[in-house]
Amino acid sequence: MSDLEKLLRDEAEHAETHQDAPAGPRTTATRPGHARSTVYSVRLNPDEVAALQEYAETAGLPASTLVRSWIIERIRANGATPDLRKIIHDEVQAAVRDALRESA
Repeated sequence: MSDLEKLLRDEAEHAETHQDAPAGPRTTATRPGHARSTVYSVRLNPDEVAALQEYAETAGLPASTLVRSWIIERIRANGATPDLRKIIHDEVQAAVRDALRESA
């Protein structure tokens, strides 16, 4: 595992463990260009939820991020949304930049 992969995994684990902690003074809560304002409720049985959680943990992602990426990928496959890879790339780059800035 590369240093970057370890940093990202550690940050993801820390964020999941401390998701209810108050935001620090240097925290910026924005998603540039990605204002999400609609929430969909999806009913899953306990086995489906367990499978989703296991898959998300294996992927190193929160389940909601994984589900959202699947939906966006499916929409994109039908030619109706921006390039998901670019969106993810830009978000990961910003997260890495922030992590490196904080560790300096």
